[in-house]
Amino acid sequence: MPPQETDVLVVGAGPTGLALALVLRQAGLRVLVVERSTSRDRRTRAITLHAPTLEFLDALGLLTEVREKGLALERISFHTHQGSYHGPLTGLDSTVDGYLNLPQPVYEELLEEAARDSGVLFRHGTTYLGHSGGDRSPDHSPDESPDEPLTVRLDGAGGPSLVRCRYLIGCDGAGSQVRARLGSSLEGRHAPASYLLVEGTPLLPATEPETGIYVGRAGMVTLAPLPSGQVRVAGPADMMLALDKDAQVTADQVATLVDALGFGDRLRLKQVARVAQYTVQERIASRMAEGRVALAGDAAHLNAPAGGQGLNLGIGDVLDLAWRIVYAIRHDTAADMAGYESERREAAAEAIAAADVLPLVQRMRTAGGTADEETLRQALTRHAPRWSQLYPHHPAPDAPDLPGAYRLEKGTRVPTAVRETTGPVDLLPAGTDATLSTLLVAHPSFLARARDLAGGHTELLGCPPVGMLDTVPLDEHHPRVRAMWPQGAAALLVRPDRRVAAVLTADALAGGARRLALSTT
Repeated sequence: MPPQETDVLVVGAGPTGLALALVLRQAGLRVLVVERSTSRDRRTRAITLHAPTLEFLDALGLLTEVREKGLALERISFHTHQGSYHGPLTGLDSTVDGYLNLPQPVYEELLEEAARDSGVLFRHGTTYLGHSGGDRSPDHSPDESPDEPLTVRLDGAGGPSLVRCRYLIGCDGAGSQVRARLGSSLEGRHAPASYLLVEGTPLLPATEPETGIYVGRAGMVTLAPLPSGQVRVAGPADMMLALDKDAQVTADQVATLVDALGFGDRLRLKQVARVAQYTVQERIASRMAEGRVALAGDAAHLNAPAGGQGLNLGIGDVLDLAWRIVYAIRHDTAADMAGYESERREAAAEAIAAADVLPLVQRMRTAGGTADEETLRQALTRHAPRWSQLYPHHPAPDAPDLPGAYRLEKGTRVPTAVRETTGPVDLLPAGTDATLSTLLVAHPSFLARARDLAGGHTELLGCPPVGMLDTVPLDEHHPRVRAMWPQGAAALLVRPDRRVAAVLTADALAGGARRLALSTT
């Protein structure tokens, strides 16, 4: 039997793999997803969906259903025996406000149904064994596509099989076999303390619109409400507890350690549905891409659970990678995998840094007096927007406050909306079209020049053609938009993943495509 052929083979049907398959299929590519398991893991696992992921779901037409099935929340709060500190995640620059808790299996079901409806093919119960091919011949330039497609070896219910594809993407989790085949490894560290987890029905219903982190003298745990009315209590309840990887824990053992934190009934369960222990990893793959093979999601990076970073980081991988693959296949060139690796490595490092709350927690433990507490509240207000992943490339937490200090420049993310004092002002609608770029112009007078860049001219920048032109409100009624806009810029060229590809002056627009390319290198 001849090998099956497809444009993109995705290994892994988790949130990242499903989202990538769906976006690529919507762009017209043939996509096959292979998944080792034959049934979906029903454990809740990742639960937090931040604003960029909700915008992504809105563009897919899934946000209404996600809101119906999820639990809307507004803040991440820290509770100590001295007081409480709140990190608001509302009022940020997005068309959606706050975040949602939704169990991962529900999220996966929605994505897989949409992917199947769009024409993505699936092979469950199928294991990735390895791949070969995709090499360049000596007379190929680095920008040209390789001569031969990749040949991927699989094993499933029908026995071994081969698939030929243009691109292979490993979305197969922390134990990624695609990563192993690349000779890449996860580099970083693991938390020394064991994280304990228990889920079930709380003794006291969770009534606050928050994920709460309860900080005791010996450790801390997170209380995360779930849409079912159950809660998850998880974290290093005892910072000195280090269990073996396969050690078993009981609900009573976890309850004893959580009780020792001193918060009484607020953290007690009257019925337990699940108990576990695990080790938190903070690691990034030593290599995320090679040739036409790339890693995404947990196959590429792992981080601590604070702030709910992991699943949302994977969706960022999807949006960054998808347009590069689509552009390469449509233009018969090689995808810019080096650019993907550089950008997502930086994003993963930012997420790891944002999830490191231990310095804040230690300051909370030792806070004394009103002045200390107010300083901590301000620090948490600055830190919280970093969890949203709306503001990549923003400086360290001691920099000026987000979102007010956010500035658009090359590599930053363009918001869907900007929060003015009068309410949100639409800037760039959410979308999942991986085939087209957008040109945002500062004044209608620049539109005629901007239209000259429509079509293929942006290919000089390695960007998809411009598919949408729009003006940005920069008058006195929109002070935050004006503050965010780069000084002296006539237009912004924005990639399909909302990242600024180029900041353009009026001269660059007037000079045509070739000067544009030279002025932004």
